[in-house]
Amino acid sequence: MKKILPLFLILTILHGCKITQEEKNGIPPEGNKYALGFSVEQFSGYKILKVFRPWQQNNNGLSVTYILAKDPESVPDSLAIFPIITIPVKKVAALSSGYVAMISALRESGSLKAVSGSGFIFGDEIRDMIENHEIVDVGYDQQLNYEMLVNLDPDVLFLYGVDASVQTTVRKLNEMGIPAVICSDYLETEPLGKSEWIKFISEFYDKREAADSVFNGIEQRYLIVKKIAEGADNKPVVLSGIPWKDTWYVPGGRSFAAKYISDAGGNYLWKDDSSSEVIPLDLEAVYLKALKADIWINPGDAGSLKAIRDYDDRFTLLPAFQNGEVYNNNLRINDSGGNDYWESGILYPDLILSDLVGIFHPGLIPGHCWTYYKKLK
Repeated sequence: MKKILPLFLILTILHGCKITQEEKNGIPPEGNKYALGFSVEQFSGYKILKVFRPWQQNNNGLSVTYILAKDPESVPDSLAIFPIITIPVKKVAALSSGYVAMISALRESGSLKAVSGSGFIFGDEIRDMIENHEIVDVGYDQQLNYEMLVNLDPDVLFLYGVDASVQTTVRKLNEMGIPAVICSDYLETEPLGKSEWIKFISEFYDKREAADSVFNGIEQRYLIVKKIAEGADNKPVVLSGIPWKDTWYVPGGRSFAAKYISDAGGNYLWKDDSSSEVIPLDLEAVYLKALKADIWINPGDAGSLKAIRDYDDRFTLLPAFQNGEVYNNNLRINDSGGNDYWESGILYPDLILSDLVGIFHPGLIPGHCWTYYKKLK
């Protein structure tokens, strides 16, 4: 059953719930180990799912709520103001490649009927389904193909919101009878917190045990690699990113990127910063600090040292560049520019961490094979 909601109820859903004190204090909701962005409550015959901070700069502490049930008639009338989604879902639209990776890991690829930016999907199985027209590209944001979605009639559509404008998209989809579910996994500051969103996705398939099994293996491997990195004798100084139009957006000291560097045994140049988001800085200011870096990672879409040199000759004077210690996370990239780091890497932070330990501490993981990173030449 798909519940078509009047406008005033949609507004209530988007503005009716505030986050708890636990979320404000950075304590994961019950049932989560790392993820702060969602909670799941199990009742007799139905589940209540909440998404906290559904978009960036949501300073009012609002959340959104969804009700999942095998039999919608089992849901109390008091919850009728919220979207009620019948589970398990059979037809799904996923507007982020990270959700695609999670659905694949749950062995539910066959449920995928629509994606966004099909050319950027990396996984072979999903690419084959796209080429065979089993999955269609419905676009995103202003280019979202509503007519195609109505014809597909998905049981649920997963999307994310960079800002509050996502409310307009959700409202329109709901009015068309398409249950739209906002995911805020990208706002998690713990790599394992992002990965843990597989539990949220799994609830729509009623496969929480499968999600727990996948996540527990990822967590175990991540913690083992982190422990190995703790035994390193030194911590190389690490620079991250590259300028965009003369502004260098460096990851904040409390961001997931900074957490990766710390857990891999690196000394991040902005580790003392208190922000969990990117910080826009003047190129010259970053350059002066970059002179202290031993290693440079994630330099945009650069595929070679020449590409970095072509951007700005001054970069050739940085010690990391001169010593050839520049690495990028674009080892697994398709002809359209789809980068698996932003697809399966969202689900498997243990593999990313292993690559970073291999960069920061060569030989610490004997026989390590690169998954997402490569050394630029």
